[in-house]
Amino acid sequence: MTDYVDHAEIKMGQLLTIGISGVALAMQDTLPLWLLGVVFLLSGSLRGISPFTLLYRWVVQPLCLMKSDYRLDNIQPHKFGQLVGAITVMLALGLIEYGYPTAGWVVVGVLIVFTGISYAGWCVGCFMYFQLNRLGLGGFFRHAQKDKSVFPGMRPRRDGCEEPMRNE
Repeated sequence: MTDYVDHAEIKMGQLLTIGISGVALAMQDTLPLWLLGVVFLLSGSLRGISPFTLLYRWVVQPLCLMKSDYRLDNIQPHKFGQLVGAITVMLALGLIEYGYPTAGWVVVGVLIVFTGISYAGWCVGCFMYFQLNRLGLGGFFRHAQKDKSVFPGMRPRRDGCEEPMRNE
C-alpha cells in the first residue's frame, strides 16, 4: 500500500505552533503552552481528533485557504515529531513552574526556531524517528524513510500525484 501525507496540513500546524509559542513567549504566559502541549499530545497519539487536523480538514481545506500537498511519506515520523514537541513544551513548562523561567522561555524559543526549520523542510523529530528506525527498533519505529533521495528528516520530493487517498 502506498502512503501519502498532506504536507499542507503539517505546514499549517507548524505555522500555528510558531504563532502560539510566539504569543506565549511575548506575553510570558504559560496558558498557550498548556494548550499547545495538549494539541501536540493529541496530534502524536490520536491524530484524527487533533485540533490542528480538524481545523485543517473542516475549515482550511473546504475554504481552499491552502492547496493540498500530498507526498509519498509515512505519518508516523510526523506523529513522533509531535510527541517530541509535547516533551519540549512539558520541559519548558516544568522549568517555568519550578523557578527557572529564563531557561523555560529559552526552551520555548528553541521550539520556535526548530519549528521554523521544520517549516522550511527539515524536521528534527522526523530525523530522530528515522535514526531510531535505523537502529532496528520495531513497532512504532518500523517505518523506513520512503524518499531515500533526501537527507533523513527532509520533506519528501513531490512525485506528481494528484489527489491520493489520505492515510491516517
